[in-house]
Amino acid sequence: MSMTASDWLNAREILDARSRSKELAMAFASVIGPDSLVVDLACGTGTNIRYLAPLFASNQKWVGVDHDSEMLSEASNRLPGVQVEFEKLNLSSELSRVPAGPGFAVTASAFLDLASELWLTQFARHCRDTPLLVAMSTTSQPSWYPSHELDESIRSRLESHQRSDHGFGPSLGPDAANFLTEQLHRNGCQVSLRESDWALDTNDSAIIEMMIGGVARRVGITNDPIDAREWATQRRAQLQRGELRWVIKHVDLLSLPPSLV
Repeated sequence: MSMTASDWLNAREILDARSRSKELAMAFASVIGPDSLVVDLACGTGTNIRYLAPLFASNQKWVGVDHDSEMLSEASNRLPGVQVEFEKLNLSSELSRVPAGPGFAVTASAFLDLASELWLTQFARHCRDTPLLVAMSTTSQPSWYPSHELDESIRSRLESHQRSDHGFGPSLGPDAANFLTEQLHRNGCQVSLRESDWALDTNDSAIIEMMIGGVARRVGITNDPIDAREWATQRRAQLQRGELRWVIKHVDLLSLPPSLV
């Protein structure tokens, strides 16, 4: 099955909405004044804004930031009724241009694990006086049930790719959320974490099928490639028989500045 970027974003929007912590999202919304501006980093097609906007008591003002002009264009068409502006920004080199401090709030989703130690250190300092909600950060590689003899080789290659440079320096991958938590604590912030794992079974067969193909392709083009076609064939057969489950651990993070604690 061929998977486009749009296919993937649409699929993960469904998963994220049912998996992320509504408790932290509502707590984030509750501390933000109606005149404050909420900045959504790496906003893509507006998934995070679509989830959060209904939780605010008033029609909150937003700005969506992304480096991809096509994504920003699509987001502008998919957020009717939301007070939102968009800005093209390269977060790896233009973090200082992200509005922060009193009168602002910052959020992001499915982004943190791409960032490096240096960038996250700077990000924590930049947002130390700003309410911050970062959702759906991976904390592990996928786990498949039942197991297969190639699972560990596949996981190691996926993690190697995840920890490579995605434009922010060497990524911390599954360690990013914990590292950012430490940095925010050092800046005097109060941080809350909640699990937001993806847990898929045969009711999610279309998405699992998409992931099987994606994983097989990814591990076939790594620096140490392996042929996962037989693995993928077995996984598809298990999926058709209703035997396959798939889990990826995630975490949501809410940080409140000292002024709100």
